[in-house]
Amino acid sequence: MDKQNRKEIKLVNLPVAAVEFIRLVVKRMRYRRVIQDDVRAELEAHFEDELKGCKADTEREEKAKQLVSGFGDVKLLAILLRRAKKRCRPLWRTAVARTFQTAGIIILFFIVYVVWFMSGKPVITTDYVAELNRINRPVTDESLNAAPLYHEAAEGYSKLPEDISLLLRKKYWEFTPEQKQLVAKWLTDNQETLELVISGTRRPYYWRKYTNRHKQNTSEMLSVLLPDLNKFRNLARALSCRARLRAEQGRYEDAFNDLKSCYRFGRHLKGDGFLAEQLLACSIEMVATQTLRDILSEQRIDAAGLAALQKDYEQMIADENFVIGLAAEKMSLLDEIQRCFTADGIGGGHLYIKRIRDIADLFDWSDTDSWLMMNFVRVLFTHPNKQQTLTAASKFYDYVREATFKTPERIRIEQIDIDQELHRVTSGNVLLSIFLPSFERIIEYSYQNKADVQATLSIIAILRYNQDTGGYPEHLEQLIADAYLKELPMDPYTDKPLVYRRTAEDFILYSLGHNFGDDGGKPGADSKGRPRLWDFEADAVFWPVTKS
Repeated sequence: MDKQNRKEIKLVNLPVAAVEFIRLVVKRMRYRRVIQDDVRAELEAHFEDELKGCKADTEREEKAKQLVSGFGDVKLLAILLRRAKKRCRPLWRTAVARTFQTAGIIILFFIVYVVWFMSGKPVITTDYVAELNRINRPVTDESLNAAPLYHEAAEGYSKLPEDISLLLRKKYWEFTPEQKQLVAKWLTDNQETLELVISGTRRPYYWRKYTNRHKQNTSEMLSVLLPDLNKFRNLARALSCRARLRAEQGRYEDAFNDLKSCYRFGRHLKGDGFLAEQLLACSIEMVATQTLRDILSEQRIDAAGLAALQKDYEQMIADENFVIGLAAEKMSLLDEIQRCFTADGIGGGHLYIKRIRDIADLFDWSDTDSWLMMNFVRVLFTHPNKQQTLTAASKFYDYVREATFKTPERIRIEQIDIDQELHRVTSGNVLLSIFLPSFERIIEYSYQNKADVQATLSIIAILRYNQDTGGYPEHLEQLIADAYLKELPMDPYTDKPLVYRRTAEDFILYSLGHNFGDDGGKPGADSKGRPRLWDFEADAVFWPVTKS
């Protein structure tokens, strides 16, 4: 006879009220079958003991009803019995049960969290492209804007022949006579294009209208088009090359006009735009000043011509701010934060995986999926949220903005480590690690540009002094005293005047450069022996001009 049959036979021996009561209690317990069987057996034994003295069936039934009534509410009794059995079970079984319960809760929470995480979407609240266009436009009169002329000139150079393009990248002193003739002919054939640039430099303002490659989403900063930068670089090289050719022909005034136009072209492009635009603008200004020093080292310009040239340059830089602007870069990052994070709410906004994938496709990253798999838990739970990222980005830009007004020497003295701060801010934040550049060299570049211009003005003043007096000044302060120069050229790597010394037949003027050490005027060079002004292991020598 099986176990179930034995239970049924045993229950038959009890009154109906007791049987129904036992069945109801066991059912209401809702517990494991083994425990239910134990409780059933205990209740049966209890009723049997209490009913032993009853002879008649009616007496047994009445007694059973009294016992049932004494037990009270069936549901409450079932609950109490279940709790009692749980308290009495072995510790290992309790631990296993709690473990499985906890695991189930965690899995459920994880599933709900992942669904919530993946369903979140960004909310675009600010059109930063429109905001950038607004702050970059100083006036409404389009006739004062040089941008249309520059862009028209860039279109004229869109089909620059490869052989001319290669020549324009070379140093002029490396040209052969045949190459000079080839470039001269090409410049003559494209004179109208260069005149567009020159006409643009005569206008007081330059602002471009930033547009987006995605017509359906014109407010996306990451996709703003900067199509003319390389063409602008070639236009500046062409002006510089024509100035060299004209100087060799003795047309010094025309040559200097080309260089002044080239410098104003660079200054126009600087504006408050993106870093790429500002760095290009600085390089164009430095091309103009370097070419001017080349001409001054090869040609003898009379004192009157030098004085006029110096006056024009001083006027051009009188109100120039050499500090690199960060407004567009900060806007670009703020725009990406609003696109790469979900809307504010529970959790303060979390990463939007689809946008991260879009960025990966844009930059052609091949390991995005593997990175996401490796960092899945961090992306889900520990990655800084939207508000934390905004706060970190704003603090970092404020930090860098303050540093842009400090020379490399001041940064060294104050032990400001921008790269270390960058590493701290970007650590654990995938978005900031993608979009925050290293600003330390960028800040140095802006001060190098300023030193380059001041050094060139000082060289003009020294050459004037020499023509007027027949000798070079003992020190730079003498130029100030005799009204040849308005201010001393400062070395950003010492916060003192550039190093100046008279030599046997000439003079030397240099900055200590990146290594902050005086190498005695040793000029820098690249791996091929070509001169490099701002070398990491040498001084930046402005004069004498190094050719090889």
